[in-house]
Amino acid sequence: MPYELRDSPFFRLKTRKKLAQTLNVSEAALDALTARTDLYVRKWKHKREKDKWLDALPPPEQAHLYRPIDIPDRGLKAIQSRIANLLGRITPPDWLFSPVKGRSYVDNAARHKGAVAFWLLDIADYFPSCSANNVAHFFRQRMECSPDVTAILVHIATWQQCLPQGSPCSPILAYLSNLKLWETIEKVVNTEGLKHSVYADDITISGPVVPKRVIWDIKQAIHKHGLRIKAEKELSLIHRPADITGVIVDGNQTKLPNRQLKRLFELRAERHRAKSKLLKGQLDNKIAGHIAQKRQVERV
Repeated sequence: MPYELRDSPFFRLKTRKKLAQTLNVSEAALDALTARTDLYVRKWKHKREKDKWLDALPPPEQAHLYRPIDIPDRGLKAIQSRIANLLGRITPPDWLFSPVKGRSYVDNAARHKGAVAFWLLDIADYFPSCSANNVAHFFRQRMECSPDVTAILVHIATWQQCLPQGSPCSPILAYLSNLKLWETIEKVVNTEGLKHSVYADDITISGPVVPKRVIWDIKQAIHKHGLRIKAEKELSLIHRPADITGVIVDGNQTKLPNRQLKRLFELRAERHRAKSKLLKGQLDNKIAGHIAQKRQVERV
């Protein structure tokens, strides 16, 4: 069940014993974990091919195709998952869609149906830019944890002074450790009578018109909190369909982008040419997945 921040089991957590109980581990296991520095293995994941990984740094000509992922030790990952689960129960604002259980990228886009103007922003290097200091501030100031409990949680949740890409609790802590930023953006948007949504590192603002000064204020707030915008991903649209987290918003409709429709057409063509029963079955599954996605997008 969802609860308010002050009802979280982390709120005013003062002792190592209580922390261990909250995380479902023994004090001895927690002490052993906090003493270790070999908690991660770095690998490189392909940005488009989800099952393609490298164990070593890719060559320079392929570096742009991969992102580094720090994979936590199995025991550490279990504790991080516990933290993510408990923090994820804090009641989210209606404009936050990821990481929120039960809300999807489709819901994120549908929030902007009926808008005339859109402004899309993307935060660069989101997790690496979320510092250990910000995480410490969240647990110490917002959650009012004791200094030693805060230190243990920061050790568990961060790596090399930032949130690691492979940790289960990085997504929720990226949001919570920047609460002041999100509150500032919410105030700016609401003052102008606009709508906004946040899906991980994607920010969308929409309305009848989105004034440049609003975007300037938002960018200033982002910069002030140690983050930056990807200039190449920023996009302003008016009286045109918008591609929001992979869903086209066109007036009061949500649709799949043309690239997805094209892929569905290609899969059907491949299925028509296929000779192998095994291959036909694999293609049928892919086609069914695309059709289900299309129905999900169009019915919101």
